[in-house]
Amino acid sequence: MHRFPSSTQAVRSLMSLTALLSLTPIIPAHKAHAADDTANAPQVTLGNDGNSKSMFRTLFDGQRAIGTGGMTSLEGSSGGGLASWATISGYGSDKSAGMAFHYSYVNLTNYWDQNVGASIGLFDRVELSYTHNFFQTRATGAKLGIGNGYQFDLDVAGAKVRLFGHVADNTLIPQVAIGAMYKHDSDGRIIHMVGSKHTDGADAYLAVTKLFPKVGILIDTTVRFTKGNQWGIIGFGGDLDNSYHPQFEGSLGYLPPFLPGLIVGVEYRTKPRNQRFTDESNWFDVYTSYFINKHLNITLAYVSLGTIATFKNQTGFYFSAQTGF
Repeated sequence: MHRFPSSTQAVRSLMSLTALLSLTPIIPAHKAHAADDTANAPQVTLGNDGNSKSMFRTLFDGQRAIGTGGMTSLEGSSGGGLASWATISGYGSDKSAGMAFHYSYVNLTNYWDQNVGASIGLFDRVELSYTHNFFQTRATGAKLGIGNGYQFDLDVAGAKVRLFGHVADNTLIPQVAIGAMYKHDSDGRIIHMVGSKHTDGADAYLAVTKLFPKVGILIDTTVRFTKGNQWGIIGFGGDLDNSYHPQFEGSLGYLPPFLPGLIVGVEYRTKPRNQRFTDESNWFDVYTSYFINKHLNITLAYVSLGTIATFKNQTGFYFSAQTGF
């Protein structure tokens, strides 16, 4: 049985860093969402190297517009909560890097999930990410016969490359990216018991994301090739199907003009059906996310995940805090 010995310390450290970074002035400019205006974007600086340019500012110039790094998905890549977008994490320009750290919590009818992770964006072109999911069965574990409070652990390492376009410029060309994720589930005994074929798996996806600033609408469409069961929490492939199939992820967001920094929207994600042991449902959420400034983003959502490990109607709330630079 896996326990969660260090999550509290990790969460406290992350939230302390988030609180420290969020003390910078709130960015009021709505046009930061409307265009990727690097010339007028506020700068981030910690210290001075004698030439009016800090080492931190050299490495992380923070010149991209607020919100263009997206939020963080359950799998650690930048995007929405359920979907991976074509965005590159952080706020670094094409001459520097950006970073983001996140903590997420999902409370469902019979389960909960926490995940912590980090991502780095390089030259507004490449994103590298890592996250660890702690999926807790609570009292449901005893009902499943695997033990009260049994915990599944899933590591996800990701890479994404922006092919062309920018999410928030004034053209109609979307931002397009390809990505891949390698996932490892450490619970081999249970994974094989429920009919999953593998404890390790990989996903590949193509994402297309665009913000239309004049109307405040953000649209994302992602095609993912995967054989992960519940995104990998209960393994990969199964006794029904052990092949890769395309799955759809879509996000629709609205940026109200009366409150710059706020986005509200919906997401939908289709899922594979690989196991006889349990059905697997498509996912849906309704979310609101507020970019307080470049260093702090808070997301809340209602999520409907359907059937997970034979238990139906898994609904609940999602919370995520992300800090970026």
